[in-house]
Amino acid sequence: MKKHSIEIITLSDSNSDSFLIKFLGNVRNRYILIDGGLRGNGRKSLQIVREIFNKKEVIDMVILTHVDLDHVNGLLSIFESDIVTSKNIGGVLFNVPHSEVEINSYKQSASQCGYREGNKLLELILKKNINICKAVSGGSYHIDNDVLIDIIAPTQAALDIDHFNWRNTEIGHDETEDYNKESLLKEKHVEDTKPQNVSSIVCLISFDSKALLFTGDSVPSQILNAAKEPIAVDFFKIPHHGSKYNITPELLVMFPSPLYLIPGNRASYPNFYTIALLDEKAPSSQVYVPKGSWVHNDRYENRINLCFTPYEAGTRILL
Repeated sequence: MKKHSIEIITLSDSNSDSFLIKFLGNVRNRYILIDGGLRGNGRKSLQIVREIFNKKEVIDMVILTHVDLDHVNGLLSIFESDIVTSKNIGGVLFNVPHSEVEINSYKQSASQCGYREGNKLLELILKKNINICKAVSGGSYHIDNDVLIDIIAPTQAALDIDHFNWRNTEIGHDETEDYNKESLLKEKHVEDTKPQNVSSIVCLISFDSKALLFTGDSVPSQILNAAKEPIAVDFFKIPHHGSKYNITPELLVMFPSPLYLIPGNRASYPNFYTIALLDEKAPSSQVYVPKGSWVHNDRYENRINLCFTPYEAGTRILL
């Protein structure tokens, strides 16, 4: 009997998102690649991708949650390689940049938002004749009838937001002076309104009676819009590096999980508020956070009732 049927492989170890999910099958393995991280992450991930292709296996779906640079640039590194073809990539789930006017505006100024990079990726996908799919709340995709990808977000309204002001937004940091759970839980925060995050793709992936929630950099109102009753998940990727503007108590209650991952290792990510919420709503749960994050500091050991596990590029999480 199999001890596990899913492997989640982390392809970055910093403030960037990139994950390869391997579904172990009796006939063949299935793979989903979610985001690519930064350029360097993508270049390193090419070796893993090459190993999959050398075994005559394919990546069934690539999901780009949104075109911020810490999600799209690594995929550019991968798709620019000659080893990536329509024969070994089943499809790409990608809400492409909105209009030529908006895309052209990014050619004139630097930004952390990657419209130009998203357009380059789109060009590569089309040039290689790889199937491209749109993701809107309520949609779903099957892989061999046993891997199900339910699109939780974004709504069509989120996709219709005028994205022209993306170039004026910054990914930014959250600042908090110290960890005090009682005072942190009293804080009230306004939800993130950055268009690229509001329209980020959120997927609920099901296989072998297990469920995984990948949230990109989305916001609670978008994620909760599709949830009518609580859905227990086996794995929950916390949105936007653990920002306090992208999480609420309701979100953790609606998608309870014993296992979380937060791709944040800057001084202010994951935010103290996010950790306090997890400590309150999911005590004793296991939380993967990149090696080097503040959460692994011994001085917090007796103040937070969570099991923090460090990860780096290549860490395998078995479910």
